[in-house]
Amino acid sequence: MKKKMAKKICLLLVVLSPVSIFAQTKISGKIIEANSKKSIQGVTVSVVGNTAHTISNINGEFIITLANNVDVKQQLLKFTSVGYESKEQSLKDIDVSKLFIVELREDLVKLDEVVVTGQGLSVSKRRLSTNVTTISAEQIKGLPVNRIDQLLQSQVPNAQIKMAGGQAGGGSIIQTRGFNSAFANSTPIIYVDGVRVDNLNTAATLGMSLSGGTAQGTATSSLADIPVENIEKIEFINGGAATTLYGSDAANGVLQIFTKKSGSGKANIGVQADMGLEKGTGDFFYFKRTKELLFRDAFTQRYSVTADGGNSDFGFSAAASYAANNGYIIHDNNKSDKFDFRAGFHAKISNKVTYESSITYGRQTLTRNRNGNSGGYSALWFLENGASKVIGGGFNYKLDSASTEEYARIRSFVDSAEMLQNNASLVNRFQTSQVIKYQALKNLLFKATAGIDYRAQTEQSIVTNAFNRLIKSASTGSISKFDRNYWGITLELTGQHEAKVGDFSFLTTAGTQLFKNTDRQVAYSGQDLLDGGLTVGLGATRNANEYYAEIVSSGVYLQENIGYKNRYFLDLGIRGDNNSAFGSTIGTQWYPKVGVSYILSSEPFFQNWDQNILTTVKFRANYGVAGNFPPPFVNETTLTPGGFDGKQAIGFGQSGNTDIKPEKSYSKEIGFDFGLFRNRVLLTATYFNNQTKDALFIVPPASSTGQDSYYRNIGVIENKGFEFAVMASVIETKDFDLKIRASANTVDNLVVSSGGAASFNLSGMSTRTIQTVVKEGYPVGYISGYYGYFNADGTYKSSDPQAFLGSTISKLTGSFGLNIRYKRLSFFANADYQQGGYFANWNKQFRFNYGASTEGVPAAEVAKNGTLNWLNFSQLFVDKSDFLKIRTMGINYTFDKANLGNAFKRLSVGISAVNPFNFTASDADPEAIMPGGAQGQGSATTGGVAYAQFSAPRQFIATIKVNF
Repeated sequence: MKKKMAKKICLLLVVLSPVSIFAQTKISGKIIEANSKKSIQGVTVSVVGNTAHTISNINGEFIITLANNVDVKQQLLKFTSVGYESKEQSLKDIDVSKLFIVELREDLVKLDEVVVTGQGLSVSKRRLSTNVTTISAEQIKGLPVNRIDQLLQSQVPNAQIKMAGGQAGGGSIIQTRGFNSAFANSTPIIYVDGVRVDNLNTAATLGMSLSGGTAQGTATSSLADIPVENIEKIEFINGGAATTLYGSDAANGVLQIFTKKSGSGKANIGVQADMGLEKGTGDFFYFKRTKELLFRDAFTQRYSVTADGGNSDFGFSAAASYAANNGYIIHDNNKSDKFDFRAGFHAKISNKVTYESSITYGRQTLTRNRNGNSGGYSALWFLENGASKVIGGGFNYKLDSASTEEYARIRSFVDSAEMLQNNASLVNRFQTSQVIKYQALKNLLFKATAGIDYRAQTEQSIVTNAFNRLIKSASTGSISKFDRNYWGITLELTGQHEAKVGDFSFLTTAGTQLFKNTDRQVAYSGQDLLDGGLTVGLGATRNANEYYAEIVSSGVYLQENIGYKNRYFLDLGIRGDNNSAFGSTIGTQWYPKVGVSYILSSEPFFQNWDQNILTTVKFRANYGVAGNFPPPFVNETTLTPGGFDGKQAIGFGQSGNTDIKPEKSYSKEIGFDFGLFRNRVLLTATYFNNQTKDALFIVPPASSTGQDSYYRNIGVIENKGFEFAVMASVIETKDFDLKIRASANTVDNLVVSSGGAASFNLSGMSTRTIQTVVKEGYPVGYISGYYGYFNADGTYKSSDPQAFLGSTISKLTGSFGLNIRYKRLSFFANADYQQGGYFANWNKQFRFNYGASTEGVPAAEVAKNGTLNWLNFSQLFVDKSDFLKIRTMGINYTFDKANLGNAFKRLSVGISAVNPFNFTASDADPEAIMPGGAQGQGSATTGGVAYAQFSAPRQFIATIKVNF
């Protein structure tokens, strides 16, 4: 009886098994480039109206699976990839039992490229009234960099990304369309897989040390610890109408990073090794001997492993890397170690539901040395700025003319001072994104996103008694530590419905978002520390301070994109935001947008014209509002507990502002996109005019109130200019490709009104020296100092205090790029430039003060007064910040697969250089500026003061990459 029952069960399983196991149809194909016939990796293959999708592997192959109850012949496959024309392929006439070939053509114009940024869910670029810059994995895979910000340099045509120093993990400054605020971070919002991540948009309230600050003289970038592996694509849009749907902190634009979560078919494993030399950049040193005293050739290495695979039902992608550098400054200063791991996968839960997940963990340790704004001894302050005259008992401050004996004494001192440095930074970062997509109907999609970004940063600076004795300081040993813990949570629900009625098409997007971040900063120090002590508790006296900030922002948004005959488009949208930093009298803040786009080249009459010259024409125009929310808690009225006469006392804290609201940037934009010569050339031109109203300024209260200054929405800041970009596939054959790109962007920045508020300092020193200042009628962050007048004989006469000495904002910025391929050999080069701005060369001014150089000062003044008036004519030490810098260049060779046998899928080798050439209008580096590139933490980081900061180093790297 039992045997018969077992047979029946087995028979039932056999009958049912096709439903659960064999109830699928697998469709396989290969995707190649139409001209070169090379396989294309990373192409998304999807079934229109279905959640099924996959990605082509390294050989361009894909497998997509359809359920048994689906009529295969009625299905439509869609092929999309950044940089290629989208293509739809009906399966009606395809023999799905065999592998079929799909050819894609390179697309510079990218009208039908699908993007996410600016819409909330996928949308074709042709429907957008704004420009979205897309960077593909193919574009970035050969770049020899280990940081997102370096990776983006020269790749984003309408944004400038500057490395603000040469310290390991140091900060960068991202600027696009000027500065919309004096207090808000100029870095755009950053998303990783739909989750908003830390971009240092909260102020370093306990001092710059919390971001790497004064103890070490540089900042630790929050972009530097985002892994560069496993990236599928990056999207960037400027502020204004393009970012309206992102709400109260989107005025500076949005940067979205999408990671890989799938492969195709069998697992693909890749291994890459990068090894080479890192050399300090001495191009901007005044004394030739500085370089030989401080620099050494460092060994830099980086190893990464990637793996991906799967099909349309389940896919995965993972990457891990380790990078190390033993430091180009003597005694292992500027050393770094970085470990990253990222994994993502997608799973098809049902025909209508898919689940996507990504997780990232990174850890980096950085060894720092003191920069100019560290105070006391720092290497460049001592050697380059003439401070060797007064530090450590005094040395020959004219380094290059020092005798053999003097030079040996200087070398011994510097060697000991650098050996006694003990500054370190540690960053741990964890990110995760969880996404569920529900295809309720063929034309209705819902997407739910939840994610976390956690970043823990510790900065440590130890000053030993031995170091103090060396520099002849009366101070005792000390240890200072600074912790910053950032915790961000993102929750979002979005729905998108697509409908077609005759010649009309409607794309409706609606959603809601909650974003919360907390920022806890702790500063603690110990004084009178014995040498060898590594903890604050060992100090005879100890101090501590703590700061906590919390921002909660919630919003709803609705957007309607209406198309007519697939060439006329109207884009309407609105977002409503509530934020915990708003005043109690401020309700929901609304951000509207309206835009139009017109594809002239889709008109029937245009199709009858000669397409060999003008192939594609798109006009676009829009108006929109985006914002910057106020600093947390400034809306609250507070009291400050303290002590008086040995007892507890209460004093005034901040007066608060119940009417405080976000700064709002009102943006008008008009642009044109032209595809020339059968779309072999793309030319884009855009004019923008952004006006920030309700800009925050500091207003001092009446002194009789006993209260502190407070924020008010009383200012107006204007930015306007043009953006031009060109991309051209000059030659495109099976054996030879030549591609070029270039961009030029202008900006005019002006504080139109300060609402009667007095001018205030952004960075710099004091009103008696050099500052970067915000004042009505001038650009944000202009250089302020004493402007001196001279008699006819060249001697000093008089000066104007706090005079305008030049704008720190360059009027013209842009980039260049070149890619050449001959068969399997390829060459690339990337560069960027700026022109029309100024910076205060504080290094030069100090050299004059100490007598190390009198360059630029009239000889008669030096003969009569020496260096007495060194602060009275600061305009003589203001230089042009113009530069042209080659960021990356290299050559790669990919071996023919036929010669590799079955062991490898792909093998490539390459040699590259990072920061190989600098061409500047000044003898100082206009990028190596104070405050070390804190990414605009708590203010607009316009830069403007060069003060004993190291320049970004050079790297020469050999690479080998193998795929199994």
